[in-house]
Amino acid sequence: MKTQSTYYASNSMFQGSATDVMGTKLEVLIVGLAEKKAYSVWGDITSTVKELDRTFNRFDPQSEVSRLNASEVDIETSDTFKDALNLCETYFILTKNLFDISRGGREDLDFGGFAKGYALRRIAVILKAAHVKDAFVNFGNSSILGIGTHPYGDCWKVGLTNPYTDDVIKEFELKNCSLSTSGNTPGYCGHIINPLTHKADESRVLSTVVAKDPLDAEVLSTVFLIASEAQRKDILLNFPGVVYESFDI
Repeated sequence: MKTQSTYYASNSMFQGSATDVMGTKLEVLIVGLAEKKAYSVWGDITSTVKELDRTFNRFDPQSEVSRLNASEVDIETSDTFKDALNLCETYFILTKNLFDISRGGREDLDFGGFAKGYALRRIAVILKAAHVKDAFVNFGNSSILGIGTHPYGDCWKVGLTNPYTDDVIKEFELKNCSLSTSGNTPGYCGHIINPLTHKADESRVLSTVVAKDPLDAEVLSTVFLIASEAQRKDILLNFPGVVYESFDI
């Protein structure tokens, strides 16, 4: 993981980025902290995402999930991994079995529809502990957390872009909530598997969810891409306040 950071003393604003983490880029904007405190918070954030990358990155043969998938016997797992498994079991139930990190099997765990939301939830805890009132966290343009407001506005505005045309489809206004987007792109298609049918989704649809909890948003944006309308309505009963939209692309 490579990081960059800058502190703007004139408006007490910190900007940091990390690349090659969970297969994408993390960008963080924090407003209102003194420089020393801002860098301390950034250090906590980067340490956390490093840990989570070592836990959930199935493309790293040394990660915890890779070692577990490769092992023919049960191995001891970290508290983080155990917490994640418990959460995944809960989401499995709440989504009527459509959120399944085993993708309908039992040999190959995949936290792709979970890890970034889990990371954002952990980052939100760090920011809250530091009494941060205004912050923006962007994980790969698909998992986004907006806390408080933009320094020059009453929210954080996020444009949803069509990956096939680069046109802006919709602008979302985030304030103390999270936005997650799932769907296929020209270079990455068929990666979401329906665990009930074992079929890959190859539709040209973007599934978006706005929720208070970034992990709810992450999980549900993936689930709703493969769910039927009836299944979505049923699942939403378990997640009051969540807003779902889909867009043909």
